[in-house]
Amino acid sequence: MSVLAAFVTFFSCILIPGELLSFGIQSDPDTALINKQTNEAFLNARRNPDVSIILGHHALFAARRIVYQKGIADASLALGNAYLAKYNRGDSALWYCTQAYDLYGETDDLSGKARACYSLSYVYSFKGDLVMSERYGLLSLSFFEKTEDTRGIINACSVLSYLAKQQKDFDRARALIERAMETARSVKDTLPLADATNSLGNIYKDMALFSQAIDSYFEALTLWEIKGDSAGIALAYGSIGLMYYYQKDYVRALEFNLKKLPLSEAADDLWEVSKTCNNIAQIYNSESKFDSALLYLRRSLRLNNEMNFPSGVASAYHNIASTLLHLSKPDSAFWYINRAVSIARSANEPALSDYYVTLGNIYKTRGQYRQALESTIKAYDLGKEKKLPMVVSDASILLSDIYSLINRDDLAYRYLKEYQQLRDSISNDEFLKQVTRMEIQYDFDKKQKAAEYEQMQLKMISESKIRQQGMYLKGLLILLLFVALISLLYIRHNRLRAQYARIDLEQRLLRAQMNPHFIFNSLCAVQDFILADKPQKANAFLTKIAHLMRNILENSREEYIALDKEIETLKLYLDVQQLRFETEFEYEVKLDAAIDPENFSVPPMLAQPCVENSIEHGLLPLKEKGNVCISYSLKDGLIMLVITDNGVGRRQAAAEPARNIKKHSVSTQLTSKRLEHFRKTLKEKNITWEVTDLYNAGVAAGTKVVMMLPYKKIYA
Repeated sequence: MSVLAAFVTFFSCILIPGELLSFGIQSDPDTALINKQTNEAFLNARRNPDVSIILGHHALFAARRIVYQKGIADASLALGNAYLAKYNRGDSALWYCTQAYDLYGETDDLSGKARACYSLSYVYSFKGDLVMSERYGLLSLSFFEKTEDTRGIINACSVLSYLAKQQKDFDRARALIERAMETARSVKDTLPLADATNSLGNIYKDMALFSQAIDSYFEALTLWEIKGDSAGIALAYGSIGLMYYYQKDYVRALEFNLKKLPLSEAADDLWEVSKTCNNIAQIYNSESKFDSALLYLRRSLRLNNEMNFPSGVASAYHNIASTLLHLSKPDSAFWYINRAVSIARSANEPALSDYYVTLGNIYKTRGQYRQALESTIKAYDLGKEKKLPMVVSDASILLSDIYSLINRDDLAYRYLKEYQQLRDSISNDEFLKQVTRMEIQYDFDKKQKAAEYEQMQLKMISESKIRQQGMYLKGLLILLLFVALISLLYIRHNRLRAQYARIDLEQRLLRAQMNPHFIFNSLCAVQDFILADKPQKANAFLTKIAHLMRNILENSREEYIALDKEIETLKLYLDVQQLRFETEFEYEVKLDAAIDPENFSVPPMLAQPCVENSIEHGLLPLKEKGNVCISYSLKDGLIMLVITDNGVGRRQAAAEPARNIKKHSVSTQLTSKRLEHFRKTLKEKNITWEVTDLYNAGVAAGTKVVMMLPYKKIYA
C-alpha cells in the first residue's frame, strides 16, 4: 500500500471526530454551525480540497471569534488535511496540523491528538523526513491504543509498516502490517483489511518473494472488488502489473498498468498516477522503447513537482537519466542524475546508493574513469552498510568494468568474482533467506493460520452475499429439479416410443411373414399332397410349416436371437418354399469360419423378407432352375449378410402384374425401418442395406442384397 493509499483510507474513515457527526445535539447554535462547517470540510478534504479550505477557514474564523478551542483545533486539522490533499508546496499542511496537535494537547483530547499525529506522520513523509514521520506515527498508535480506536490502530500500524519497509527493516514492517490485518479481521472491517493485505504484498515484493506477493495482491483485489472500491482495485492492478514486470512478461505488465491509469486519473490521485507513469516507463525501457518511456517519465516528474514530493522528484530524475543513457545521451543524463543525487543527499533518501551506481555508469560512458570509480565505490560502500545485495551486485560488476578499462585486471577480477557470488546467492534466494528469514516464517505461518484465515474470509464474503446467493441457490435447485424431471420424462418417453416402435415393427414384420396368402397356399399344398396320395410329403410339409410358424412366433418376442436359430428358421422357410414349388430352385447357406453361430446373436427375421422377394419375384418367373445363396461374414464390427439369386431381376419382376408388388414394398419398408431403429439406438451409421441388380452381358442375371447387421455375443 502506498503512503497516499493509506491516507485516503484514513481520510474516509477516521478523521471526522465523533462530536462533529452529532453536532445537532450542541446547545449553542454558534458551535453547532461551526461543527457543521468543520464536518463538511473533513468530508470534502479529499474529493474537493478547495471547497474544504473555504469551509475550514469559515469554521476557524467563527471558532476564534467565540473562543471555541475545540472548534479551532478541529477546523485547523481539517485545513491541514485539505492542504495535504492538494500537495501544497508551502508548509500550510504542517502548520495547521501542528496547531491542531497543540490545541488538542491543551485540552488533553487523546482522540484529537491521535488524529493530528497521524496526519503529521503523512505530512513529514511527503516532505521526505522519515524520522519525524515515524515519530508521529508511533505517537498516533499510542493515542489510538489508549482510546481503543481500532480503525486508528489499523491505519497507524499501516503507516509505520510502510516507514519500516522504506528503511529495509522487513521484519518490523511485516509484524506491524500483520497486526493491522489481525485488528481488521477482529472487527470484520473489509477495506482496511484489503489495504493491509496489499501492503503485505509490497513487503514481500521488496524482498523478492514474488509468489507470496502475488498471493497477497490477489487477496486484496478480491476484497476491494467485493466493496466496489475503485481506488483499491487500481492499486491491485498496479501491483499485479509489477509482478508481471519482474517476470519479464511485459505485455501483461503494460496491460494491467494501463487498466490502472484511468482509474487513478478519475480519482485525481496524483500520487498513484505518478507511480503508474513511472512503471509504464520502466516497461517501455525494458522493451527498448526509450522515447515512449521518456514521455511517461517527464509526466511523472511534473506530478511529483506538483505534489512537492522530494523522493518522487529524485526518483523521476534518476529514471530519466537512466533512459537518456540508453539513448546514448550521457551529457543530458549527467544533468538529471546530479539533480537526483543532490535531492537524495539532502533528504537522506535510501535510494541514494542506486543513484550513485547510475552516476558511475554515466562517468564511465563519458570516459571519466576516476569520477566513475569514486561514485561507484560510494554506492558499493552504502550497499554494504545498509545490506542491499542488489546494489552491491550492480556496483561490483560496474567496478569490474571500470578497473578493466584502466588495466587493473587484479581488481577487475576481484569485483567480478564478488559479483558472480552475489548473483548466485540472490538467484538461489539463499542471501535473502539469511538476511530476512522471512520465507521460512511465511510458509510456517501460512500453514498454521490457513484454516482460521479461510474461515474468516469466507464469513466476511458470505455476510455481504449470503441472501443473494441463497435466493440464487434456491432458484437453481428448483430449476435443476425441474430440468431433471423433464429430462427423466423425456428419456422415458423416448425409450417407450422406441420400444413401441420396435414392437410395432416386429409385429408388422411378423404379419408380413405370417400373411394369410402364404399360410393359405401352404395348406393348399398340403391338401394337394393328400389328394395326390402323397402322405409322406404331406406329413413332411406339415411338420416343416408347423416348425416354421413356431420359430417365427418365438423369435418375434426377442430383440436378438442366436444365429444358428435364425439360420434354422431361414432353412425351414426355404424348405417349405421348395416343397410348394416342386424343387424349382436350390439354396445354399454359407457361414464364415470366424463366426460361432451358437455364440453370435442377431436381430431376428431380417433375412426372410429378402429371401422371400428373391423367391417370389426373382426365381418363380424363371424358366430354368433358380438358385439362392445366403452368406454370413464379419466386417467392420458388424455381420455382413449377402443374399444372391439368379432370378429375372427387379425390372422384369415389377412388370409382372400377377406378383404381389404391394406386399414386396411393405416388407422392404419394414426392413428399412428396423435397420434405421438399430442405427439410431446403437449410434452405428454403418448399419445399412443395399440392393444391386446383377447383369451378364447386359442381360438381367439376378439380384444381390448386402445387409450390415448388428450382433451380440452370448458368451464373452
